[in-house]
Amino acid sequence: MCIANNIKAFTMKNHRSPSLISTAQSLALVVALFSASAAEAQCCNQGRHQRPGSFELSAGATQLALTESNLVPFHADLTYFSRSRGPIRSGIRLGIARLGSSSRDDSPSLPNSSENAANTQYRMLLPGMSGVLRLDPLRGGFRPFVEAEAGVDATFVDRRALNGAGERIGYDITTFQPALQYGWSAGVRVRLSRGAFLVMRYGNKHGGSLNIPLEEGPENQFESADGDRQTATVGLSFGL
Repeated sequence: MCIANNIKAFTMKNHRSPSLISTAQSLALVVALFSASAAEAQCCNQGRHQRPGSFELSAGATQLALTESNLVPFHADLTYFSRSRGPIRSGIRLGIARLGSSSRDDSPSLPNSSENAANTQYRMLLPGMSGVLRLDPLRGGFRPFVEAEAGVDATFVDRRALNGAGERIGYDITTFQPALQYGWSAGVRVRLSRGAFLVMRYGNKHGGSLNIPLEEGPENQFESADGDRQTATVGLSFGL
């Protein structure tokens, strides 16, 4: 009841398009999620056995809705869930998606390199970090769950300058653009053995738009991705 009232009040107060949610409102959602987690912990039955903490390692794909196309990069994340006495668990999730890579021959030297580069390699990533609340009410071998999460994702591009022998002679970061994100997920955990589960999860994220680098070179090419995207992952969970 505590969490339901908090989420209902927040939703009524901020009933508008996800693309119009401000930075302050996104931060307020993070605070509301963790405040709800603390309140729920106090409401739990003190006589119940504490659920152990766990790590989840998952991999899958994320669909980004770009201006003229869809991009579906490989995605991986690692989530830590703390111990809990009730059905609601809190955790921290670190994720990363690979957007692509490119290279250029006969490139000029980087500012921190001592010689001209024979080749410059670019790596394009989408890292993220978020707080997670999971409602996981069942204790059997088949455990459906729902999640809410909020945090920050960013577009990240770095480049390495190589000489003719393939040795790195320079490195710098050309792009780092963070944006606040929030979303939900639903999934199921299936017990494989004591403390080990197969985890399948599907979710949506909303929030600030991101400039996705499609190609790096003399003229950087970016395409705007709106704040909505979908992620599907499969992974393993291990109890501590």
